[in-house]
Amino acid sequence: MFVLFVTLVGPIIFFLLTWVIATVYRLYFPERPLPFEQDPVMVRRRATDQGKSVPVGLREIRADERHRRRKASRERNYHYAWGGSDGFPEQWEEDLWQRRN
Repeated sequence: MFVLFVTLVGPIIFFLLTWVIATVYRLYFPERPLPFEQDPVMVRRRATDQGKSVPVGLREIRADERHRRRKASRERNYHYAWGGSDGFPEQWEEDLWQRRN
């Protein structure tokens, strides 16, 4: 019975102790943040300023699309009268984007 208990509970206790030690170590010795010049956003911005091609993530593509839509909606005149409209106001589009799932 004791052997069964040790074989089942021993590895669990070992992994929990390892996790606790790693967590305490990270609390006392946190990762050092990258210098501002080495931040991936700044590296990407510097490369695009120099005309180099850089990999683009989905988040950046979506942000560009939202910016383009916002710019296009500012150029057109939004019309609303008696329950009919030409589309959504910019504030509503931004609110819907913020509330997305």
